[in-house]
Amino acid sequence: MSALRKHQPSLAALSSILLALTLLAPAPAQAGELKVLMKDMKTALNGALGSASMPEFSRYLARLRNDADKAGKLPYADNPADYREGMRALSANLDKTEQLAHTGDLAAAKQSLQAANQTRKHYHRLLN
Repeated sequence: MSALRKHQPSLAALSSILLALTLLAPAPAQAGELKVLMKDMKTALNGALGSASMPEFSRYLARLRNDADKAGKLPYADNPADYREGMRALSANLDKTEQLAHTGDLAAAKQSLQAANQTRKHYHRLLN
């Protein structure tokens, strides 16, 4: 029993270290997830801009919105304030684009999506 008491401080320290490592482990996974989402967002944006019909545009826009919503919930450690601001601005752009898509005006919806793309580029420059 005395041997166990002798090692209790080092066991407690080891437990603390393991807990800290466990808490830090999700960060790279989230960074990887964010990278995948950003790539898919770019693909969806380009697909929407290149679409020839409103149904095709709407499918890409829904995919873009879904990815943006997921990305907006992930942390961005390097510059969280600008990241959150950029995601809010992108979401507002997508709201406007969705409203225009519901009217059936493909040209206006694409023009609105171009504005969202400019927002994306602006915040990518800020964050990189």
